[in-house]
Amino acid sequence: MTMKTRQELAKANTKRYQKADRKKKAGILDEFCENTQYNRDYAATLLRVGGNKPGQPKAKRSKAKVALCRRTGRPAVYDQDIIRILVMLWRMFDQLCAKRLVPLIRNSIASLQGHELLRIKPGQVHLLTTMSASTADRLLKKSRAANKLHGHSYTRPNGGLKESIPVRTFGEWRECPPGDCQVDTVGHDGGMLSTECSFTLCLTDVYSGWTERFAMQNRAFKWVHMGLDVIRASMPFPLRHLHPDNGSEFINYGLVDYCKAQVPVIGLSRSRAGKKNDNCHVEQKNFDTIRKLVGYARYSTQEMLTTLNDLYAVHGLLLNYFYPSQKLISKTRIGSRVIKTYDHPQSPADRLLGHPKLEEHIKHVIRAKRQSLDPMDLSIRIDTLSAKLMRLLSQESIKEVQQAGRR
Repeated sequence: MTMKTRQELAKANTKRYQKADRKKKAGILDEFCENTQYNRDYAATLLRVGGNKPGQPKAKRSKAKVALCRRTGRPAVYDQDIIRILVMLWRMFDQLCAKRLVPLIRNSIASLQGHELLRIKPGQVHLLTTMSASTADRLLKKSRAANKLHGHSYTRPNGGLKESIPVRTFGEWRECPPGDCQVDTVGHDGGMLSTECSFTLCLTDVYSGWTERFAMQNRAFKWVHMGLDVIRASMPFPLRHLHPDNGSEFINYGLVDYCKAQVPVIGLSRSRAGKKNDNCHVEQKNFDTIRKLVGYARYSTQEMLTTLNDLYAVHGLLLNYFYPSQKLISKTRIGSRVIKTYDHPQSPADRLLGHPKLEEHIKHVIRAKRQSLDPMDLSIRIDTLSAKLMRLLSQESIKEVQQAGRR
């Protein structure tokens, strides 16, 4: 059978096929496939589109002859009001992934229900607390903005002192008690590397994920020294071990003497040169708790640094006492697939409370502090401080434009 004959046969059977019910369509399709030797799926598509080849535009039809066909199905479980509440919570809690957001909502629903801003009705509580992480991801798909941010590395070579500091690789962090921490700095240069800029000192406890930050004028050790003192005062547990990268702000005699002078002595190790994975826990927090929170802008004035530290202090309470995180338990390779298994989402405070060797008086302090906090109130305070920071940035930009115009 020639191609032209097949095309004519397809056009001849199209109307009959489109008007037929399901049972008759099967018979027409059997007959058409037997005559043309077409694949059954291709033949069904050909008859469905009116004899045109799949992918070609259909012939125009009068709009008056087109009847609206509305598909029926089960009604949506989550209406627009539930989605509105979910999106608001997602934005208030730093756009957490659904696997961390869902446990946070379940644990905090009692305090969230009383806020007028959310307007959670009694019937919606059950839907919010029984929602799965996959469903939350699906409902948040349209609201999740794909912002790919990139910064600059400020790690620079240093002298021979680093040879005397022991190396600790990424595989040596699996069994470590609370207090073994990784530390790093993040630059706020606004894309201008040629001039001096401010930095944020970031410290992360490997066991629990407890993270503290301190904004400082530059990377001089007096600011690093001050930042470590402020961070240690904010932590409910003692700092046992410090693990930086090979940056000159850490690999210096000032930090070595600082660690030796503490009682008990703070251990000190370092990453291998060029191996970011040796410091992977704090590297992940650099983006998750600093870049996502304050972005890549240039913070140059003292008022900005003060506001940054106020923001870090409030955000740290929400991050450490309420935001759940997951730890990788195992990885199994099956052919080309890698199956990862994670533990149950827990906040850093919950992980510390579950550690059998942590002193009971420290656990009592953590419990009392968490009971005094309201996550919704913390979120509102974070929004207020973030707005203030953006206002200061705008004012500084106007000043720079005016100064450039005078030149």
